[in-house]
Amino acid sequence: MNVRIVYCVPCGHLPTALDLAKNLLSRYGQRLNKKFSVTLDTSDGGTFEVYIDGERIFSRHEARRFPTLDEIAEQVDKRLNG
Repeated sequence: MNVRIVYCVPCGHLPTALDLAKNLLSRYGQRLNKKFSVTLDTSDGGTFEVYIDGERIFSRHEARRFPTLDEIAEQVDKRLNG
């Protein structure tokens, strides 16, 4: 499973992206080891999107806010258990 976080560089979203990545890796990294990865990709235009295996599960533009760790973890759990 790959979680991809696309964030806006000019907007300064890097700390939020890093925090989400760190927390996801802490929560799932050891348990899933090589079966779990988090990648960060740069963008612009206010973008902050989260994808799981290529499927977009969160868009800051659509939600008008940043995701919570619990929201993203719920989607990861759903795919792991589904």
